[in-house]
Amino acid sequence: MHQNNLIYKGYRLTAKVSRGAPGDNAPASGSPVFTASVVIVPAGAVQDTGDEYAVPGFAEGQVVYSPREAVHVAISHGCAIVDALTGVAG
Repeated sequence: MHQNNLIYKGYRLTAKVSRGAPGDNAPASGSPVFTASVVIVPAGAVQDTGDEYAVPGFAEGQVVYSPREAVHVAISHGCAIVDALTGVAG
């Protein structure tokens, strides 16, 4: 199991991975494809469900070939969002 959560600069980032539908930019071999979004919530907010953000590449139709890659892309995007929100570069 791959970790899909990260505490970053006081925010909890959670990747929500989805398996792509057959034909969603899938290779001819029929390999499964994955996308993800990221949910951002202050780390101390127990009851808050946070805000979900689309990952630009996935929103444009790109896919990856493993859940691990999807998590990595989503969490990396989440870190960039937190950096922008806090005004502090990584």
